[in-house]
Amino acid sequence: MIQKFIRELGAYWESFRMAIEAMRAHKMRAFLTLVGVVIGVSTIISMMTVLGGIKYKIDDAMLNSLGANVFQVQRYDSDGGISFGPRRRKWRPKIEASYAQEIKERCPAVRAVGVESWSFGRRLTRGGLETNADHSIAGGSVEFGPNNSRYTIMGRPITQQDISSARRVIVLGYDAYKSLYAGADPIGTFVRADGQKFEVVGVFEERGEMFGESQDQENWIPLSTFERIYGDKSVNLTVQAWDPTAYRKAQSQVVEAMRIVRGLKPGEDNNFGMWTPDLMQRQFTEQTSWIGVAAFGICGISLLVAGIGIMNIMLVSVTERTREIGVRKALGGTKGSILRQFLIEATTLSLVGGAIGIALGYGVAIFINKNFNFPAPVPVWAVFLATIFCTFVGVGFGMWPAVKAARLDPIEALRYE
Repeated sequence: MIQKFIRELGAYWESFRMAIEAMRAHKMRAFLTLVGVVIGVSTIISMMTVLGGIKYKIDDAMLNSLGANVFQVQRYDSDGGISFGPRRRKWRPKIEASYAQEIKERCPAVRAVGVESWSFGRRLTRGGLETNADHSIAGGSVEFGPNNSRYTIMGRPITQQDISSARRVIVLGYDAYKSLYAGADPIGTFVRADGQKFEVVGVFEERGEMFGESQDQENWIPLSTFERIYGDKSVNLTVQAWDPTAYRKAQSQVVEAMRIVRGLKPGEDNNFGMWTPDLMQRQFTEQTSWIGVAAFGICGISLLVAGIGIMNIMLVSVTERTREIGVRKALGGTKGSILRQFLIEATTLSLVGGAIGIALGYGVAIFINKNFNFPAPVPVWAVFLATIFCTFVGVGFGMWPAVKAARLDPIEALRYE
């Protein structure tokens, strides 16, 4: 039994060695055959790697976008910041700040409700210094900081007294702090935004970038002050459940409460949006699924073309080696051994191309990590799947040439010139 296994193993090794020698003898032919496999495998590895990196960044950002057990009620359904093509929104009445109290009273699973309103594209100045025009100003209740995972590293957050008195105070985002103070103590000094003067009472901690865009350009002022300056806009409500076990229940209760305060009848669609941290993750998966399909499509077409190339090359090889096959059969070579030889050659061609494609995929991941500070781990399942595909291509498209070689008549093969 052991001797038979060793003999079989030796036969397979010899077939593999002969396959490598055949590739070396016809380098250009082998290279042209491998191009399709390389393109297909490297495409799927690269695309899955990039998509995996983007998803990792989104997951990481979502963990820090809102506080623990927090979700939002918004005027419109959110697309999570990911949108392909034009969006058409049916008009909806604005979300009122007064809804916060209604939710507190009607929803026992809710611990706290914050109110916030936004003004985007603002520039802050101090003396002769100024920020760029990409900053935003949020008017928020005292829950703004904890509900959005925004905490101060200098000074203090906005207080209820600031809101009750509509004080002109501001908590700076880290980018504004860097641009206007360059490390100096800002507490008690003044900045201007939209012609209004604000006393700096705090600075948010740094959050860094996401997809090349800063997350530190948000500045916080009291909600009452915001409404005096920018008007009574539609607000967002940030709702915090008591604990993780109450999270889903809190969402259901808030939807019911919002339908009541909005006067919606049974059967009518909600005229407000709900946003949860996992929503963007689901939307990313849904909206980029076509990229994965396209990658598999390109891979499939490339492997089909490569498979046809492998079959043609192996048919040529059978023709070139007809006399060799006749000699092997005359010396006792079986149909099985010849079939195995040509199948291993075809599979080896395909797997070598797959290995090169996988190496290129890893090269893309290393390049992205090194030059863009972007986590792009190569998914193991993609490597495994690419290997399986290459094996099937080699066996599937190498079968006919192998069968043709195995069926050659030894006498006719010996006479072949």
